[in-house]
Amino acid sequence: MKKLRSFLYLDNYKMYSISSQLFEGLTEQIIKSENNSKIEQESQKGPFSSGKMLADIIETNTTQKETKFLHDFSYNLFEDSLFEQNKVLEINSSNIKESLPLIENFSFVKISGNTIFNDLKIIEDTIKNFNKIGEALGYITLKSKYDEEVAELKNSIKHIQDRNKKASANAMIKSTTDFKKYIKEAGLNMDEDLIKHLAYVLDYGYNQQFEVQIPINSEDEFRLFSAQLNRDNLKENEYSIIKKYSRESEREFKLFGILTQKLTAESKNSLFKELRKEKNEDPSMKEALMNMVVALTNVENTFIGKLDYEYVIDPIALYLEI
Repeated sequence: MKKLRSFLYLDNYKMYSISSQLFEGLTEQIIKSENNSKIEQESQKGPFSSGKMLADIIETNTTQKETKFLHDFSYNLFEDSLFEQNKVLEINSSNIKESLPLIENFSFVKISGNTIFNDLKIIEDTIKNFNKIGEALGYITLKSKYDEEVAELKNSIKHIQDRNKKASANAMIKSTTDFKKYIKEAGLNMDEDLIKHLAYVLDYGYNQQFEVQIPINSEDEFRLFSAQLNRDNLKENEYSIIKKYSRESEREFKLFGILTQKLTAESKNSLFKELRKEKNEDPSMKEALMNMVVALTNVENTFIGKLDYEYVIDPIALYLEI
């Protein structure tokens, strides 16, 4: 029985761009009607039925509204055709040991596994508002306990007879029972400058990316497959996705795309070692720019550099098979 796909992400432009090459010149059709969609067929040279069917469903109406369900059907034809041409390597926990060494021999990869959603925009916003959130949580969870402790301290002072000792005790209580200090000791408040600098570094390093990761652990070998998702291509907003599936999903997702990075840091350094050689004392502008690229690469690696066990995928689709 053929499995259905429930899409979370689909890059229509990339899919149709590859399809136009796959089906030898598939062209996008234009609808010429104010109220009703009317497809104008153009001839194309692809295999019978496959390209023609895609040509039928790639259409644009005068209001520029996408018929998303047709894009989904287009993808089914797209992926099936790639599998028929043996251009796709499937990787999952049961076959990763045999499949991974073959990854360079395939144009496309389809990764299966439980998924981690990393929304760096939410993380950055959380850091920026950490103290406000912490204070709110503190009032909800700790205020009653704090008030009880303060009341007990004040009650104990009533039994102090000496006026000076009582004044000293009241001053001490006032300085030690400030609620903001109380929630800071509970880990719900951080230094404002620290928060500002953390948020800046996070924004510089990740630029509010929405990343999906599929970790696969097989026979003590851990591999991580990651992809940066364009928010415009999500089928629903990221907040809804995380709410439905959790940041660490229980369901197994399929990530379909093109491998873009696989080398370890050592291999990559060896590949570009010429750029890292010392230049003349008076370098040319081109050499100076190359040195700047190397320096920038080293800085970026601190934040978003590829891990040695990581494979980076340019995503076309992310979906559940149901």
